[in-house]
Amino acid sequence: MVRYLQIIGLGLIFIFTGCQPDTPPPSNPPGASRLTGQSSRTWRLQTLSIRGSSEPIPPCRADDRWTFYVDGRAVLQNPTPCTANDPDDPSPNATGQWRFTNNERSLIIEGQNIFFNRVIIQLTDNTLVWEYTGEGGALVQETWVP
Repeated sequence: MVRYLQIIGLGLIFIFTGCQPDTPPPSNPPGASRLTGQSSRTWRLQTLSIRGSSEPIPPCRADDRWTFYVDGRAVLQNPTPCTANDPDDPSPNATGQWRFTNNERSLIIEGQNIFFNRVIIQLTDNTLVWEYTGEGGALVQETWVP
């Protein structure tokens, strides 16, 4: 009788654990909706820190805008170049594709004339903080807001 109850118990366990509905994976990673909003979101540079020290935003960077789209496109609007004819300073705009790597801790933006690899420090609906190694090995941290 005990053996019979054990078999029924095991059968019930298999029935209840095997019949739970499958939860589909999210179509976009959580960071994607924060980065792009419902379809696209444009970000402007709010603060700049170099080697841990707050710096004024240069006029040539104050008008920079990043727009990230749900379909993976990224557009940099850069109306005022910092250095004339600098291939690392695309102006007046550049387009590419964005993607997260490293479990949404890195953001890669690449296109025909751009490549950016940024480490994400914070990403909310209202704040994007990333950092990267700049000129002379300096750690640069930028805060962007919609």
